[in-house]
Amino acid sequence: MEDNIIRNDQNCFCCGLENDRGLKLKFTYPEETSAETSLTVPAYFTGWENLTHGGLISMLLDETMAHACIRSELMGVTAELTVRFKKPLPVDTEVFVKGKIIEMKGKIALTSGTIKDETGTVYATGKARFISTG
Repeated sequence: MEDNIIRNDQNCFCCGLENDRGLKLKFTYPEETSAETSLTVPAYFTGWENLTHGGLISMLLDETMAHACIRSELMGVTAELTVRFKKPLPVDTEVFVKGKIIEMKGKIALTSGTIKDETGTVYATGKARFISTG
């Protein structure tokens, strides 16, 4: 599937191109069940002493795992999200976020995700359940 075929809500905080305050993330889809993105964490997402706020980390994992579902033509919503914070993530760090579907059970997709830097250091992992709304 071509990147431009993925349905995009232009006001989405993460991937919407028309959201003036959004991240405007661009996703690639290396496999039918996966999605990837990257960004340098803006300093305005500091949670404490130049560390990235955990809410942003959780959101990045959720959004990337959701895009893995979208790539697989599963339109749904997050039912459950679990994040494991492995190491504090300094702001102004370029990170690479990957998400993939690991299992389908009827209308439920079980997904996993990771956030790493260019050296391969893992800052967070996540798992989520998405329920199809279609």
